[in-house]
Amino acid sequence: MSEPTSHSSPIIHRVIVHFAMEAEAAGIARRFVMGAESPLHPALPARVRTQQVGAVELIHCTNGIDSQHGVDRIGLESAATTAWALLSAYKPCIYINAGTCGGFAGRGGAIGRSYLGGRAFLMHDHRVPLPGFQAQAEARIPAEHYPALERQLGIDSGPVSSGSSLDATPQELEFFEQEQVVAKDMEATAIASVTRDWGVPFLAIKTVTDLVDHPEPSHEQFLRNLASSSAHLTDLLSELIGFLGQGVSLTRLRGVETEPSADS
Repeated sequence: MSEPTSHSSPIIHRVIVHFAMEAEAAGIARRFVMGAESPLHPALPARVRTQQVGAVELIHCTNGIDSQHGVDRIGLESAATTAWALLSAYKPCIYINAGTCGGFAGRGGAIGRSYLGGRAFLMHDHRVPLPGFQAQAEARIPAEHYPALERQLGIDSGPVSSGSSLDATPQELEFFEQEQVVAKDMEATAIASVTRDWGVPFLAIKTVTDLVDHPEPSHEQFLRNLASSSAHLTDLLSELIGFLGQGVSLTRLRGVETEPSADS
């Protein structure tokens, strides 16, 4: 029989899953038969649903629809303000940002392939060439490593870079190559910054809708692949949430805690 570890952390009992777009979020709401959504905060369009899934309370949130333009409120600003409101209202054991992203064929990316954020969360379109400020502008927030999830989900991890545009400039393409970025999105690093300030563990899971290093315009790829990539994301998230619902600890996710042996 295996010996119990003396370094176990408490079981994860509350999880936030934050999406930027309704199209990315709808599959999980249906999969877990979540109830009606409600406002997160009176000053924000963000909407939340809650549901108990095994051992965890699942907090499902979208940024909501912009009242002026009638579209999903995407981007770094909305991600950060929604994250702050979520963390104020709920005290999660772990915060998950789930969504779609641009990938890179030159680093093995493909439409529908998924990644966990790894090594660092970066900002690629913040250019402030002043001593000390450029490093702050690029964020470089260390990403936690979750080897148990990589094994459970069968996906790789790598750097995620966030910005406010769907396309990329030549300078940004150089940055992606230099940093070996595997996922380009519009929210993860902003949320990582807020969760860092709150001291809450953070995880990003991203599924590719478009290839940044492909000659076809990103917006054309994105529109064609959003539905299929969101379906892949839903399947992965369902497995992830089901795994957490079995009752696991952060130390197990981080690979510190030994999994029970077959004869324990």
